[in-house]
Amino acid sequence: MRCVEIKVNSMSQLTDINTLPALPTTPLALFIALCSGKLIPHSLWQSPKFRRKYLLRGLLLPVPTYTLLTMLTRHPHYEQLLSSQPRLPCRNHRPYLTNRLGRQAGARAVILHYQHITERLGVTLFAQHLGGAGLCLAQIAAKDEQRYVMSLISTHTLDREGEASIILRDAAGQLLCELTFTLCQHHGQLTLMIGGLQGPNNPDAQQIVQQATKTLYGLFPKRVVFEALLQVSKWLDVKAICAVSNATHVYRSLRYGSRKKLMHADYNDFWEMLGGTATAEGYYSLPAAIPRKEMEEIASKKRSEYRKRYALLDQLEQDIRQVLPRPLSTHVNA
Repeated sequence: MRCVEIKVNSMSQLTDINTLPALPTTPLALFIALCSGKLIPHSLWQSPKFRRKYLLRGLLLPVPTYTLLTMLTRHPHYEQLLSSQPRLPCRNHRPYLTNRLGRQAGARAVILHYQHITERLGVTLFAQHLGGAGLCLAQIAAKDEQRYVMSLISTHTLDREGEASIILRDAAGQLLCELTFTLCQHHGQLTLMIGGLQGPNNPDAQQIVQQATKTLYGLFPKRVVFEALLQVSKWLDVKAICAVSNATHVYRSLRYGSRKKLMHADYNDFWEMLGGTATAEGYYSLPAAIPRKEMEEIASKKRSEYRKRYALLDQLEQDIRQVLPRPLSTHVNA
């Protein structure tokens, strides 16, 4: 499968430096280089104020900061990872993933995520998912010759909500849906935690989604992205899929009070529509598969569209299997 090339502007990797200078090889050396301005992986680090805050918070949170920097300096894609995720060294300095995750737990989640996904993707695919366009998972052929591209990408513009995102765009590059997640240990098992789910943030967003839904045979873009996530979760061999609720989204943190307006999705309604169940912790436990209706249950005049809908989802699954060729697990427990 070869994906069409699309223009990506709003979600491009905003890395200002193509090649970084010689990188420090130890956590302490990296910390000093970032604080002093000797290493500038992104324009964010050009700000003395940003670097001073990093220095102060690093001194106040030495253990999780050192732990993250250790992972980063030892990572086989050290340079590219730092360029595509320039706030990774200070990930544990701010609320992350949910508004209930502690600093140490957040650092452990980030480390586990990159260990697991690096091992699964391998050198070539991991590098692609860090690139500006991401790793193309599927090219979707829809009604009226419309085409959509599904990608797995790691972008710092969504780094508060997680480390990796599955993004659906049309052939012109228009964003339709982005779902962001991090792999972590939750209740002693490998869990895919969804920290963000958003659609287009345009004045005509509703019309864009409605038109896409029509050409996707009645499937909402969010539903198509979630179906892709289910295939990725099987490939990652996670044991549970969880998601933040309206109340536990990271933007509900006091620190991000001004960012609440960026939440355009009703998380609770969507998770419940998929069959998710609320947990005592304020999250949602999501199913490993979404049941399909039997054709006998569907009105005869709608059966043709449902067949095309299910054929689209079957092709999506097949395309993702081709890109992620390792055997898919069949025992993801929701």
